[in-house]
Amino acid sequence: MKQRPYIEPVIRTIAGGLLIVCAIVALYYPDMKPYWLGFLFFIGINLFQSGLTRFCLMENLLKQFGFRSEMDEIRSMALHDALTALPNRTFLEDQVDRFIAKAERSGHKVAMLFIDLDNFKQINDIHGHKAGDQLLVSVSRILQSRLRSYDVLARWGGDEFVVLIPDLADATLARSIAEKLSAAVNDKLGLDRHFHTTMSIGIAMFPDDAGSTDALLIQADKALFYAKAQGRNNIQVFGDIHERGIGYQDTELTSRFASALKNRRLDVHYQPIVDASTHEPVSVEALARWHDEDKGWISPGVFIPLAETMGLIEDVGKQVLEKSLDHFSRWRGEKPIRLAVNISNRQLFSKTFLPSLMELMAEYRIEPQRLKLEITESSALESESAVRTLRDLSDQGFYISLDDFGTGFSSLSRLHELPFDELKIDMSFVRRINTEEGRIMLQTIVHMARAMELAVVAEGVEDLCVAHALRDMGADYLQGFYFSRPKPPEECKLFVEGAQAGGQTPEVSDLRLKPSAPG
Repeated sequence: MKQRPYIEPVIRTIAGGLLIVCAIVALYYPDMKPYWLGFLFFIGINLFQSGLTRFCLMENLLKQFGFRSEMDEIRSMALHDALTALPNRTFLEDQVDRFIAKAERSGHKVAMLFIDLDNFKQINDIHGHKAGDQLLVSVSRILQSRLRSYDVLARWGGDEFVVLIPDLADATLARSIAEKLSAAVNDKLGLDRHFHTTMSIGIAMFPDDAGSTDALLIQADKALFYAKAQGRNNIQVFGDIHERGIGYQDTELTSRFASALKNRRLDVHYQPIVDASTHEPVSVEALARWHDEDKGWISPGVFIPLAETMGLIEDVGKQVLEKSLDHFSRWRGEKPIRLAVNISNRQLFSKTFLPSLMELMAEYRIEPQRLKLEITESSALESESAVRTLRDLSDQGFYISLDDFGTGFSSLSRLHELPFDELKIDMSFVRRINTEEGRIMLQTIVHMARAMELAVVAEGVEDLCVAHALRDMGADYLQGFYFSRPKPPEECKLFVEGAQAGGQTPEVSDLRLKPSAPG
C-alpha cells in the first residue's frame, strides 16, 4: 500500500518533539550521563526540524495546487461564453494564431466561417430576450454537433459565431461545410414558428485571402456583409467575391455611416403631399438624408439597405422620428397639416415603440392625429404582434397609412381587418398610367379603397397630365416631383406656408426649388 506523502513528516515532527522532551526531563536525573543528553537532544532537534520543514513544504504545495486549480477555473471562465459555454473571442484569436502557424508548416489551408443569425433582433423583440438566449444555445449545439473535434466553434458576440476549420485543401470544402451547417440549422429549427431562423455565412481562407489573424477576420467579415446584402440565408466566399470585382460594401462607408448615426448627423428633408383637387399641401413626409463630409450626399438607396444589413434601421427610424417631431413642433401654418413618418418593421415589433412614441408626442406637444405613420404591407402582416401594435396605435388616435400598396398582394385578404386610414399606391403603378393595363389596375385599387372607406394617396407624380388623371380616377392626395422635391426643413416650411397663404399652384408658377440633396 502506497504511503500518503504527509505521514512521514508528521511522524518525524512528533518523534523529534518527544526526544527533545525526554532530554529535558533527563536533566533532572543526576545519574544520566551528559553526552547521552546531548546526543538525545541533538537527534530530537534534527527530527523535529526536518519533519516540520517537510510538513510545511507539503502544505505549501497543497495550497499551491489548490490555488492553481482556482486560477484554472477563472481562466476558463474568461475564455468561454457564459451563455453557450463556447469559446469566446479571446480564445478564438489565440487559436487562429496557432492554426495559422501550423498551416504554414504543413502547407494546408485554414477556413474561417463568420456566421450571423438572420432577423435575430426580431425574435428578441417579439418573443423576449429569454427566447433569444434559448435560440443561441440551440444554434450553438446544432453547429457543434456537425463539426470535428479539432474544429473550433466560438461565439463572437451577440448573434454572431465563428467557426475555425484547419487542414483544408481549398475553399470548395469550406463552402461545403458551411452549406451543411446552414442546412442543419434549417432542419432543426425550420418547423419552430417561434425560433425559426436562417444563417448568413462569410468565408475567408488562409493564406489565399489573408496572411494574418486580423486580416482573416476582416475578410471573413466582408464576405458576411456581402452575404447579408444578397438577401440573407446566403453563403459567400471572399475569394469568389474578390475575383468578380464585386462583393461587399465599402467598409469605409460602413464605418462613416455608423459614426454619422451615432453622432446624430442624419438630416431630415420633407416632401409635401397635396390635395388632388386644389394642390394645397395637406401633409409632409419626413425622409432621411445623409451628407458625408468627404463623399457628399449619399443616396437613401445606398444607406438605407446598409442600415438594414448592419441592423441599424431601427436607430435610423428613431432618429428621423425625433428630429422630424422637433422640426414639426415649430411649424405654425394657417392650416394644420400632418407629419408623415415611415415606421420600420423593427420599430413596429418593438414593445417599447408605443410608450416611447407617446413620450415624444407629449414632449413636443403634438396631438397623435397630426402624426401619420406609414407602414409597409410586409411589416403590417408579418406577425400578430405587429397587428396588435397597429390597433394600439389606432386606439391612441394616430393616423395610419398603408405604404407602397401593390407590392404585396397577399395582404388583400386581410386588409379589412387592419386599422388603416389611408392607402398609398406605389409609384410603380403610377408610372404605368399611360397603358390600358396600368389604368385598369389603378382604377381597381381606388375603387377597392373607396369601398373600404380609405383615403387614397398616389406617389410618383411627375407631370400635370398624370396629376389630373389620378384626380379624375378618385385619388384624394398626390405626391411627387411635379409638386416638390424633398426639401430641408426651412425650405419646406416656406413652401407650405406660401401655398396656404394663396400662392399659385405649381402648374402655374414653378415652386420647385433646386433640392439640396438627391430626391
